[in-house]
Amino acid sequence: MINTREDLKYYLKEDLADYPSKNLLVLWLKGSESYPIVLFMFCLRHYEYHLNRKRKSPISFVKRHIWRFLYRHAQLKFSFYVGINIAGPGLKLVHPGFRHLMKVGKIGKNCTILPMVLIGKKKPDKDSKIVIGDNCYISTGVTLLTPLRIGNNVTIGAGAVVTKDVPDNCTVGGVPARVIIGQS
Repeated sequence: MINTREDLKYYLKEDLADYPSKNLLVLWLKGSESYPIVLFMFCLRHYEYHLNRKRKSPISFVKRHIWRFLYRHAQLKFSFYVGINIAGPGLKLVHPGFRHLMKVGKIGKNCTILPMVLIGKKKPDKDSKIVIGDNCYISTGVTLLTPLRIGNNVTIGAGAVVTKDVPDNCTVGGVPARVIIGQS
């Protein structure tokens, strides 16, 4: 969780490490495809920081709601639906495109999530979450159905539908997803 200014700087540094420019004005003027991602991550992390601070002053209240507005605006404009306080440092959203990660319980460190990733429920009456481990790579078009636990160092192939827990250090793919490389 981001509780201090140092935490905020660390999370943003890890999240945006792969982007050559982090200057939003330069990215916007160049028409860079990384502009929406950098803007969204900036809004997400600042909102998390202001939400987690327990200050009760009127200025803190205003800042929190300004960052909430900017986060929601970026979320709706760019179709990046990433929940608050769920992603560890180093979250990589490689290309612009739809991602729905609101029902995630936790996303570990250094996870890469490509476009068209959707999280849904197996049954409509259950309120369950997904836990994604560290150093995971979730390819494009993946559907994750809750409840689910994805281990550390896992690669999920394009178009996979994951309905069962995935062990550490393996590659899964297919519909329904099964282990292709690694543990069985």
